Amino acid sequence: MLKELLNEFTSHQTQYPEFDVDTMVVQNYRLKPGLYIRLNEYGGMDEFYVTKKMVWPENDPLLEWFKQADFASSLIEMNKPVDPKKKIHSNNLFTLFCKHDTFGVGGVQSELREHIDRYFKALLGVRDKESAEILKTAGYEPLQAETIEKSKTRFLSSLETVGEMINQHNIKDNYYIKLFLDAKLNDYIYESGRYLLPKIFNSNSYNIKSNDQVLGLSNVNMGMNAKKPYLEHKTTAFKVPYRITAEEGVLLRKLFLWLNGQEREGKSLYTGYFPIGKHDHPGLFAVAGEMKVRRSAVYVHLDRGMDLTVDDYDFLPSFKDRMDKPVVFENYLDVSNYPGGTLNMLSAVEVHINTYLYGGQLVRNYYVEKIQVTDKLPKVLVDQIMLTREALHSWLRKGNDYPMQNCVDKATMGVLLARLQNLGYISALAYALNVRLALLNYFREGENDMGYAIEEAYIALKEKVTKTDSKKEHVACQSAMEFYLAMGQLLYYYFSRSKAQKLHYDVLWRGIASAKSVEDVKREHRKHFQKYAYDIDIDYSRFNNMLSIVSSYEPEEEEPINLDALFYGFAANSIIYYKDKDKDTKGNENNKEAAENEKGK
Repeated sequence: MLKELLNEFTSHQTQYPEFDVDTMVVQNYRLKPGLYIRLNEYGGMDEFYVTKKMVWPENDPLLEWFKQADFASSLIEMNKPVDPKKKIHSNNLFTLFCKHDTFGVGGVQSELREHIDRYFKALLGVRDKESAEILKTAGYEPLQAETIEKSKTRFLSSLETVGEMINQHNIKDNYYIKLFLDAKLNDYIYESGRYLLPKIFNSNSYNIKSNDQVLGLSNVNMGMNAKKPYLEHKTTAFKVPYRITAEEGVLLRKLFLWLNGQEREGKSLYTGYFPIGKHDHPGLFAVAGEMKVRRSAVYVHLDRGMDLTVDDYDFLPSFKDRMDKPVVFENYLDVSNYPGGTLNMLSAVEVHINTYLYGGQLVRNYYVEKIQVTDKLPKVLVDQIMLTREALHSWLRKGNDYPMQNCVDKATMGVLLARLQNLGYISALAYALNVRLALLNYFREGENDMGYAIEEAYIALKEKVTKTDSKKEHVACQSAMEFYLAMGQLLYYYFSRSKAQKLHYDVLWRGIASAKSVEDVKREHRKHFQKYAYDIDIDYSRFNNMLSIVSSYEPEEEEPINLDALFYGFAANSIIYYKDKDKDTKGNENNKEAAENEKGK
């Protein structure tokens, strides 16, 4: 994986000479909070104070100098220090970095000089033969004791003055005090190589020499060490997964620093694409919306933990964000505030599904290993996210819709049922059902549009219930679709009669959703009818018509429960409460509770 990324990275620099990775990394680099001081050759000092929430000045030469010098002088990680006791956090003879509490609060700490002596002794010596071999191969001569002593003396002589400057700021203990000598930036970069090259590998014990080059295991994106030996190859002649040169290791570190700085509109990116081969993406790393031409690409997901790692990598033979066939999100239930329409971009479809089917819980949990159960995210929905996210991710992020084709019915119904456990408004059920019906229509090409069929049946039911006088004409059920729509309408009507302050939809659906037959559904219906019968007007014709339809239905043979029609009937506008423009229907005027509930949909 890393070799492929590195190859694309280097070939891109050849294709676009203006793609200067060093400049781009420094541009994205952020100084840590603390006091930055440059010690000039003739005794003067330049300072720059960084706070956590500061507004960064633009085109400030001193800031740009500090960024470049600090970038070249910082440790790869705290487990790879120059100072054996990790009190000094810089890496070369031009710098002295330490935390405020190490420097001294209110004055220079007595132990600071001891830390400085130890740091410069470490700079003068090379700890092991592997490091010496790497530096020799790279052409580095050992540092001279006289040069080291001169730098140390300059830092020691400035401590009291620096202490006075520190007292002028309200600096926290965990803020840095960073001192820099006024050397050329090229010298900083050169000396950073003296630190980086021996430290760039995971462990120098894995190094080998081949064709006058030292090869080792990269420390980037690799957690292998004595405490985590599970990546070590135990049954082969080679112990490590791969090896690279020290120069490649430095370039790989720059690649990951560059990736760490990738953002759009001020927000860090977690997902992106590397177009492969010749392309028209000067920035190399693209978000989905920028992949406008179908081409080969590498998909990566970035885990921004303590260190940046790539936790998902996939080669996509052919990818673009624009879909060959769009998804048509119809507003089948005619619910207000549902932004239905035709979407032809995978990224836009993902946003729509995440928002209206998953209630905003899918995308944020694509890569969460153990999703936390909360009041807004019940366990049943967590389980459904775990079951369905891989198929949706494969389609919406990688363009492979085959897994989703095979599970669209089961996946969307499972999520819809799970949403009932924590449903705030009935409109959320309507939104989710709209998405489900649209996806079924998209993936079941050539079949009838189920959403349209249910919508037509609902219109016919509305006409039948509102225009028939049950006192003069018997109303009977004509189809299974009509039965389930009428059942959903009745269940919503019972629900609207509840006097409870907080309504729990899962209680209503617990029996219905698990029903195995029409008789089971009718049995659950009778429970709710008996509970609310006292509050229903015996002459309420629309209710009586709906009840007659449900009661008269007798299937000729065993049939599956049509939950889509049932949910549609429950979440669609109530036919019983429907107010005719020409005349009012008995029962409409005196039910303010139901009217308010209807608005809440």
